[in-house]
Amino acid sequence: MSHSSLRRITAGTGVLAACLLACSQAAFAHHSYAMFDASRKLTVSGTVAKLEWMNPHAFVWLYVRHDGHPSQFDLYAFENGSVNALTRLGWSATTLQPGDKITVEYWPLKDGRLGGHSDKFTLPDGRVLYSAGGPDFKDGRSPRPEFDLPKIQPTGR
Repeated sequence: MSHSSLRRITAGTGVLAACLLACSQAAFAHHSYAMFDASRKLTVSGTVAKLEWMNPHAFVWLYVRHDGHPSQFDLYAFENGSVNALTRLGWSATTLQPGDKITVEYWPLKDGRLGGHSDKFTLPDGRVLYSAGGPDFKDGRSPRPEFDLPKIQPTGR
């Protein structure tokens, strides 16, 4: 192999490594929950305006009566997990329809805008739809028993 061929391979490997590093940093930053206040949860009730069923995150838009002005509504936005994760939790693109009355428990946005990352949705009949992902002030993840792995006991080795 000639010296110039080796330099091209080395340069190409370096460019590939830089691209992979940049992509991994973007993916890590994308999955940060830093914008949500993980130390508290809030609850609101309202009327579904829209379910945006798309990746990388589904969103639920909710009309909530404005405090002090019962004839006015505020529009809240609730981030949820990916379509794949929600499908595994029993969701579909038609799970929530415009006009549905629901209650949302969520981690609010730190900047005070209306909405946050949803934890769960309660329907009028009492059924609960759990969200995928989200912050949790205890251990950094939203607990979902159906995704917990079995505890492995030490073997004493």
